[in-house]
Amino acid sequence: MSTARRRQLGSWLVKLRQEADHDVEAASRVLGCSVSKIRHLEAGRSKVKKTELTALLDFYDAPVEVRAQLEDTRRQAEQRGWWESYRVPGWFAPFVDFESFATEAINFELDLIPGLLQTERYAYEVHRAGRYTTNPQDIARRVKARTERQKRLTSALPIQLRAVIGEAALHRVVGGPEIMTEQLQHLLDLCELPNVIVQVLPYEAGAHASPSGAFVVLSFEHPEDEAIGFLDTPLGGHTVDRPDDVEALRYVFDELRSTALSAPATLERVATIRDAHQLKQ
Repeated sequence: MSTARRRQLGSWLVKLRQEADHDVEAASRVLGCSVSKIRHLEAGRSKVKKTELTALLDFYDAPVEVRAQLEDTRRQAEQRGWWESYRVPGWFAPFVDFESFATEAINFELDLIPGLLQTERYAYEVHRAGRYTTNPQDIARRVKARTERQKRLTSALPIQLRAVIGEAALHRVVGGPEIMTEQLQHLLDLCELPNVIVQVLPYEAGAHASPSGAFVVLSFEHPEDEAIGFLDTPLGGHTVDRPDDVEALRYVFDELRSTALSAPATLERVATIRDAHQLKQ
């Protein structure tokens, strides 16, 4: 089931309840349930039945257009996610879930090419190097899952990707010069998409706003669906959903973009480093 959609639905229920000036005790009386159940529904930890959603929306006097949207969200929350068959690690599954519905992603990577921009061979080498946290038998599935995620870039409603990549990621030889040449050419090709903007944070930029590493912020179609962040760590990662923290990540990204090379200058830098890898083959 979609954790992302449940959480979005829960956020809506909180907003509608507060706008109607009701507390959780009143909502629990409407459903004839405990206060803790209402809190679980609003936090996206529990499934919302259609009859429960209808009763709450009636109580909150929700507009007709909102009712239709939330019922659609509720149905989507019950669907099995495509990623479940790829054995995506538990700590990463919520992020993939949110990414599946996001309309925009801003991504900073310090030492690696962002996942949505990786070739299969590059992704394989990244997962193979991380075998301490990835079962070797699962590597092929993880690579296929990454390839599936990348379809968002060219789908009918493509995700808007804004990425800043540390220059070290372009020089770091993952899998050998041939794989790196292929990867950097792939990066150049993807930069031709109208929904993809990549900037390189060059060595000469010196100290920068995110020395501790990578992060992603995902935004969604409806403003009421709050953006979420994701921080990567060597042993996993975690979701950032406090609005102030997400806004802080946006600020850091803006600082990184202002320090990075322009998009045209980025293409030149990537092409130069690609050529250097190619000469080493």
